[in-house]
Amino acid sequence: MSPEEAERVCDRLHEYVDRGPGENPDAFSKALAAVRSLRADASSDYPLSLLAEIETQLGRWFSDRVLRGTDEALECRRDLLDHISRLEDAWDRLVA
Repeated sequence: MSPEEAERVCDRLHEYVDRGPGENPDAFSKALAAVRSLRADASSDYPLSLLAEIETQLGRWFSDRVLRGTDEALECRRDLLDHISRLEDAWDRLVA
């Protein structure tokens, strides 16, 4: 997967994150599908470890325990977006 394609998938992940927090089975399943597509093309351990962490965080983000506007939700969102950004950067470096 090219860096441009990976960036588009990461942009979709951002969109899915924007649909949370809280239960949203549709956004959660689409986010997991995006993670799986990236994982299928990841070629080193670092992006794979970021994807594993993103997948775990998505499970937390789309759970019924995280409520919009709480400190936990803000922290979870920040962590997710940080990991997605690091993944985009890592993907760019893999091809460079």
